[in-house]
Amino acid sequence: MKRVFIIFGLGLFIASCVSNVEEERMVIEPAEEGEVVDPNMAPVISFADDVKPIIDARCVVCHSPATRSIFPNLRNFEEVKARAERVSTRVGNGTMPQGGPLPNAQMQLIVDWVSQGALDN
Repeated sequence: MKRVFIIFGLGLFIASCVSNVEEERMVIEPAEEGEVVDPNMAPVISFADDVKPIIDARCVVCHSPATRSIFPNLRNFEEVKARAERVSTRVGNGTMPQGGPLPNAQMQLIVDWVSQGALDN
């Protein structure tokens, strides 16, 4: 009986170690105000093609017209543009979206899009 408890405890310990592995997250800093992103260094990011699909998939669950009194609406370009700096900061430091930060590549897309002027392109 003692062996069963030891084996069970060891199995539980190993399982908790395996399931506790997290992707290393990096904090992505937005460009300084007034800093111009060199177009030769970063590809131009499209709101419609690159940013909106991320926002639709991860943000509009909370940030939609139905929840506007609680959270700002992020359903269209104008609403996102009006809050671009805040979106960049919150996504870049991993505090949004709720439920866990975006993968690093998606974080970088949003931060770079804002750094490029948050254009509707």
